[in-house]
Amino acid sequence: MSAVIRRFAALCVTAVAVTIAFVPAAHAKTAAVVRAKLPNGLSVIVQPSPRLPVVSFRLVSRAGSVYDPAGKEGLARMTAELLTQGAGSRTAQQVAEDIEFVGGSLEASSRAEQFTVSCDVLKKDLSTGLGLFHDVVVKPAFAAEEFARKQEEALGTIASNRGEPSVIAEQAFSAYLWGESPLAHPSIGTEKSVKGLTRDDVVSFHRRFVAPDRTILVVAGDVDPAAILAQLRKAFADWKPSGEPMRDPYGAPAPVAARGIRIIDKPEATQAQIRMGCIAVPRSHPDYDAIQVANTILGDGFTSRLVNAIRVEKGLTYSISSGFTQHRGAGAFRVNTFTRNAKLRECVDATLAEIAKLANEGPTQAELDKARNYLVGQYPLELQAASDLTGQIATVEFYGLPQDWIAKYNDRVRAVTMDDVKRVLGTYFCSDKLRIVVVTQGDVAKKALDGLGPLEVRPID
Repeated sequence: MSAVIRRFAALCVTAVAVTIAFVPAAHAKTAAVVRAKLPNGLSVIVQPSPRLPVVSFRLVSRAGSVYDPAGKEGLARMTAELLTQGAGSRTAQQVAEDIEFVGGSLEASSRAEQFTVSCDVLKKDLSTGLGLFHDVVVKPAFAAEEFARKQEEALGTIASNRGEPSVIAEQAFSAYLWGESPLAHPSIGTEKSVKGLTRDDVVSFHRRFVAPDRTILVVAGDVDPAAILAQLRKAFADWKPSGEPMRDPYGAPAPVAARGIRIIDKPEATQAQIRMGCIAVPRSHPDYDAIQVANTILGDGFTSRLVNAIRVEKGLTYSISSGFTQHRGAGAFRVNTFTRNAKLRECVDATLAEIAKLANEGPTQAELDKARNYLVGQYPLELQAASDLTGQIATVEFYGLPQDWIAKYNDRVRAVTMDDVKRVLGTYFCSDKLRIVVVTQGDVAKKALDGLGPLEVRPID
């Protein structure tokens, strides 16, 4: 057996052990979290968990697609994808080989508001992991040939997405709901914007937004806080702050004033992709817990109202769900489903009726108890591995939530009352003033949805 396979097998065994053994702070006493601000502005949070010899790093910068300049949509995603494609003195292949050799993981990604780099290694390989982690964050090569390769990959994905009804629906709904807001930016960009990107754009974006004064670094696992902080101060001493203003590049979106329907014409489509929703509240809103309980009842899970009514009883779809997209300064309620063209109007009407019924009547006590118990039981599963914990801690810090948010999660969920659920259902779960997007044959959808509200038909962008 090769050294690579042996190390990989060891990490897999460790990962299983972490899943079984890690106990979240909400259920057991753990070592205290240590916080520090490095001289360059980097916010560091260390959560010691010495049960197993694993160390997890998660770095989150305020640098997602909302920061893409106009006409350069896709830049944040391109930058993230290039971080691990060569850094410091290593080529892309050497970065991959070095992290694989120690059986670790090293990844970078970009979302709407977040730019994330994560690294997981065994404790004995901490020096190697930290060196690789530092280089991809601070010293990415952005080699010309790697840029060209990733650019071609992005253009290929964009071309392929034009044939994917679900992707078309997601992008069209985002554009319809958020309008001119940067939140509507397609993270992958457009054919025109991606073709116009240059390596200099990537270098500039990285310098401006992936900077220590815009970043949170969470470390969890078998570490001594004082020792790891000393290592981090030394490792990241060469990372310079950008001084870029720390503000969200969008304002509060206007609420949806009336129902509107946008049909995206996809000739010869036999099924209709359906998205519907409205503006809601940001992630830090105090109604978050009540919203999660209410949404669990409506459309999160196989026993939810929407699944039972639309899939099980009426047989109108194979999949339907509801949820909330929540950012730092804005949020949205949304429902996702699809159906046969012949059942389009029935599916839309039934979905809207089910939302309205729950909002008007509220749930039963049994539904409320079941939803609270489900969330309380599910949450520990999201904290079992060190990498899960770093993600949760980073979320709390990024959205400015109380520092005891994780520890008090179960208590807050159990405290959600029937009145709380009824109130948020009536406030945020829209069935009248909302946006509806349908992707299918334009003439078929226009006829089926006639009378539902003002509608327009558009070609695929």
